Amino acid sequence: MCKFLLLAPLILCLLGSCKDDQIRTYKVATDSTSENPSLPTADAAPPDNHATQSDTVVWQTPGDWKPEKAGQFLTAAYALPSGGRVTVSKLGGDGGGLAANINRWRGQLGFKPLPENEVTGQPLKIAESQAEMLLFNLTSETSADDAQGILAGVLPLKTETWYFKFSGPVGILKKSEGVFAGFLRSVRIAGSQKSTPAPAPSDVKKVNVTQPDGWSPSEGSTMRAASFSIAGPDGTSADVSVVPIPGDSGSVLDNVNRWRSQLKLSPLASVDDPAAGKKEECPAGEIFTSQMTSSEPIQNGKKASIASAILKRPGMTWFFKITGDATLVEANLGKFDTFVRSATFPE
Repeated sequence: MCKFLLLAPLILCLLGSCKDDQIRTYKVATDSTSENPSLPTADAAPPDNHATQSDTVVWQTPGDWKPEKAGQFLTAAYALPSGGRVTVSKLGGDGGGLAANINRWRGQLGFKPLPENEVTGQPLKIAESQAEMLLFNLTSETSADDAQGILAGVLPLKTETWYFKFSGPVGILKKSEGVFAGFLRSVRIAGSQKSTPAPAPSDVKKVNVTQPDGWSPSEGSTMRAASFSIAGPDGTSADVSVVPIPGDSGSVLDNVNRWRSQLKLSPLASVDDPAAGKKEECPAGEIFTSQMTSSEPIQNGKKASIASAILKRPGMTWFFKITGDATLVEANLGKFDTFVRSATFPE
C-alpha cells in the first residue's frame, strides 16, 4: 500500500497554505512596510500583451492589474482586481539573506521565526536560463479568509536578488494564487534568448483520477489539477489535492521537510530515514510516498496528518496530497493509495 501526504507545489507547492507557523511553497496582507523589499504576492491572472522590463529581469502582467506608484524601495507595484497587491523589488547581493527576509515577513504575519536550515522554497525554473526562483506560501490553513498572508517568489542572481510578493487576505490569495503563479512563470532574465517573456500558460496540466466513495469534488485553486474534500465526524475534515509543478520542483527530502515543518515536526537529515517515506511502483511510474502526523494538537485542538505521493514525469513533478484531521487522514490512507494508483495522464 502507498502511504502519502500541495499546492503543492506552489508553486507552488506554489502549491496550498501553511499551518500556523510553517513555510509553504506555493503556498497576505499588504505590509505596513510595503516600501521595503518584500516577497511578491501574485494572482494567476490571464497574461496581457505587454511586458515590464528592468535592466536585468523582465516579466509580464495580466491586463487587469493596475500599476501603482512603486515607492522608494520598489521596482514595481500593482493593485489586483481582487483587492490584493503585488510588489517587485530588487536588492544587491543576497539581499541580507533568504532566512532573514522570510522570517521578517513571518514576523509581520505573526508567525514565529524558523531556523535557517528550515527556510527552503519550492524551486521554479526560469525559462531560457539556468536561474531558479524559490516559491513561498506564508499563510495559515487555520486562518479565517480575512487574515493576512503572503505568497512570494525570490529570484537570486549573481549580483542581486529579486523579490516578487503578493499580499492580502488569505481568502483573496487562495482565489488568485493561480494568477500569481502565471505571473511568476512569465519572469525572464533580460538578455537571454528571448528578452520579452512569453505569456505564461493559463491551463493546468490534466490528470484523470478515480474519485473514491465519500470524497466530494471541491473548488480548490487554479493551481490544482484535481481537488477533493473529505468530511468526517464531529466537524473534522481533510483536503485532497493534485498539483503539477514544472521541472524537478526540489528534492524529495526538501519537500518532506517542508511538510514536516507544517506539522511542527523536526526536519530529517536524510531521505533514507524511514520517517521520510519510501519509493514504490505505481502504474504511472515510480513514486515516493510519505505519511506524517503532528506530535501535538495543532488543528482545532486535534492532531493533524499529511500523506503524500510525489511522481516525477518528463518536465513535470506531480504532488498528490491529503492533509487534515489525523484520524480522518489515517482512515482514508487506503483510499488515497487507490486514488494515486488510478492516475493517468492524457496527452
